[in-house]
Amino acid sequence: MHKIIYFQNHETILFAVEELKRLIEKAGYKSSVHDQSVLTETEANENDFRVILITTTQYCAMVSKENKVNINSDGFAFVSSGKDLWIIGNEPRSILYGAYMYCRKFFGYQWIHLDREEILEQSQGINLDLFIHEPMFGRRGNIFETIDEPGYINSIIDWGVKNGQNEFFFTFFLWDEIKSYIVSGLKKRGVQVTLGGHSLRYLLDIIQKGNKKNSLENYENLQFFAENIALQDEVINKIISICKENEVISRISLWPEDVGIEEKNADGFLLNYIRFTERLKSSLNISNLAVEVEYIVYNAGLSWDMLERKETKVSDTADVLYAYWGRDYSNSIHASEPNQVRAFQTLEDWSTQTSMKGRSLTVLEYYSDHFMLSELFPPLLTRIASDLHDYKQLQIQGVLNLIVPVHQKQTNHKVSANYPWQWIHHLNNYLYSRVAWGEKYEVVLEEYFAVFKEEKEAFQQMLLDLENLISPYSKWNIPLFPARVVDSEKVDKSASSLQILTELKAADSYLSAIELSDIEPLIAIQTKDNYSSFTPREMTLFYIYYLRLINKNYSEEWGSKVQ
Repeated sequence: MHKIIYFQNHETILFAVEELKRLIEKAGYKSSVHDQSVLTETEANENDFRVILITTTQYCAMVSKENKVNINSDGFAFVSSGKDLWIIGNEPRSILYGAYMYCRKFFGYQWIHLDREEILEQSQGINLDLFIHEPMFGRRGNIFETIDEPGYINSIIDWGVKNGQNEFFFTFFLWDEIKSYIVSGLKKRGVQVTLGGHSLRYLLDIIQKGNKKNSLENYENLQFFAENIALQDEVINKIISICKENEVISRISLWPEDVGIEEKNADGFLLNYIRFTERLKSSLNISNLAVEVEYIVYNAGLSWDMLERKETKVSDTADVLYAYWGRDYSNSIHASEPNQVRAFQTLEDWSTQTSMKGRSLTVLEYYSDHFMLSELFPPLLTRIASDLHDYKQLQIQGVLNLIVPVHQKQTNHKVSANYPWQWIHHLNNYLYSRVAWGEKYEVVLEEYFAVFKEEKEAFQQMLLDLENLISPYSKWNIPLFPARVVDSEKVDKSASSLQILTELKAADSYLSAIELSDIEPLIAIQTKDNYSSFTPREMTLFYIYYLRLINKNYSEEWGSKVQ
């Protein structure tokens, strides 16, 4: 009998108890639930195994000084003593993480794919009296801008926490659409919720009740951050009212509209924007709302004036979100390409300055962005692992991963209609989540490919090969801007056409050699969102099928430009 004992009636701890009971019994064992009073029993049943859920503060108050545990960030610890296992968390959500890790280690549970909860034949177990798990980064999670699919987002929230995520970021307009469907799941898991993104126009339109006379059309008339204090106050008051209505909100990250700023208008823009976020933070404090604020530094429209700090002073009350659009994902952040060198120097500068001010810096990454990476979507296994290691070395406090659906194109509608973008980006999100949570890259990969059994090495090598072949397409995002490799119809013949065609043909040659006969009878029943009906092996081959079709199509289109 597994006795689950808890010390606190916090909603997230009670959810951890509920999940632990469910998973223990699903694994074939009996369980019972008790509050802390059961610990005063003079003698425990020798057949009982007790799992005790407790916060770090409560545990350290109970034990001697030499037995206290020190856990960083939102990590957790296991302390074994006879037939007692203590799951100790720095906060209630940490205890939930510990409950899931306990079920992974002792019963062999795996949560690799969305909506799949599997038990491996053999569990790993933990042979230590003390086991401490600490995350690589303090902020770990996904950003959603436009995905109005509550069922999918709830699946991501459930899966994400099981894999160590602690934050979910929504635009204000998406939040208004889906909050009633997702608040309960967010609240009981105790995760951080950030609202913001490119939502300024949306907030202004709400305030002005549909009167768009003064809303943001472009940066020529963007006086919002510079002069219009009265309108700023209206936006701030609206944000405060939203935070009061939704207690799960922990951070506001409101960005300027996604339009590049011309150099003639750049002077003072970043400073004025930072001042607005400081005013917002001050107003939140006055309203007794424990909500953090950050500002984004971002090369919108490839404008360096919105990314580089230059002489602008870093805020001492607001944090920084750094986003560099246009990376070549076939190379590291230390690459020698001039734009990447400049971006890296800018990141180092912001990181140094925020640290001096006692503020945090988080990097926004595009590992699951189907617009930036396109439907020629690359697995980024080695790149993500390398990036996260590099960001950790730079003492970056957080990394968030943006999820963007595939951009439907009429020229390729038949293919894109059934393209399973949610499944295809998930490998990148899985690897990012587990490594950012502090798990070893090699272990994460081994667990992902274990389901392929005797074919696991072949499938792993195939995806690593595709990373080498497909990820270089991302380097064309800046030279072709605003087009991408998949937007050949928007690009005139250029000196780059032949090189792009050469890369597409190399991938085509590799993809054409992969045997797909196993899934050919299944193509007729596969749709963009029925991926749970197929095995990971079948879905991987569907991914190859679409990649082959799409790559061949654009190879022909670019070929017509070099004739």
